[in-house]
Amino acid sequence: MREREEIRYTPSEAQRVYVYGIIRANEDGKEPIVPPLNGLADNPIHTIVGDGLAALVSMPAMKADGTPFEEELKDPEQAKSLILDHHRVLQRLLDTRTVLPMRFGALFTDAEKVSEALHEHRHGLLEALERVEDAREWGVKIFCDRSVLDHHLSEASPAVLAARDELAAARQGRAFFLQRRIARLGEEEAERAIAQGAEESRRSLCDIVRADASMKLQPAAVHGRADDMEWNGAFLVAKPAEERFFALIDELRKVHGPLGFHYETNGPWPPFSFADYRLGE
Repeated sequence: MREREEIRYTPSEAQRVYVYGIIRANEDGKEPIVPPLNGLADNPIHTIVGDGLAALVSMPAMKADGTPFEEELKDPEQAKSLILDHHRVLQRLLDTRTVLPMRFGALFTDAEKVSEALHEHRHGLLEALERVEDAREWGVKIFCDRSVLDHHLSEASPAVLAARDELAAARQGRAFFLQRRIARLGEEEAERAIAQGAEESRRSLCDIVRADASMKLQPAAVHGRADDMEWNGAFLVAKPAEERFFALIDELRKVHGPLGFHYETNGPWPPFSFADYRLGE
């Protein structure tokens, strides 16, 4: 086990403990080895062991102006920085062991309270660890170029083709209404094709993953693409299945790409979407 670094804190914050995540303890009950990594106030990450589990923790520190850590959590800009730190710590541990992420802000008054929480939540924590064992989270975003899809449907949709034939044979007085009908049919067919394509993609991927989760769609100002985002989600993928997962995404690109669909992946991440456990007081 590596030598423990000196923990820096102020007396008023001496007992506070921030929990990043939960891992399994060693079978011999000893503190598990974790990679050298600093957390809050540049204090080293260490573990608190109890009931076969180990909490990954760090000590917060009060600012020089006397602002307590709880107040930092209430400040949007400071909270954003702390959230990034929370993710950074868990991301660094991703390749070394299975980590059950805690929700941001899991703050305890002292180490004893952490031990009590490990005991109280032991059954649920072990179940959650089992679900995410040897698995990582991968994000998938599906975009669609509507101009490509609209062109495809104008040449392939039976409903749109029938309306166009009717328009060609219609009298001039009805043409305006038929054109509006064709436009409406095109929009309906496009929405149907998008929903069907996204759902077929999700269900295909679900055949080889442990779980999936749907996320909020992002506006263009966030995702930065010209195409519309049509689906946003995450998959919990066992490490041995990752090669098959990406091979299937390549197949989906071949099948749905001609219709204007694009697939964007991101990760791997700790299983935030599947193990966001609340342990804090």
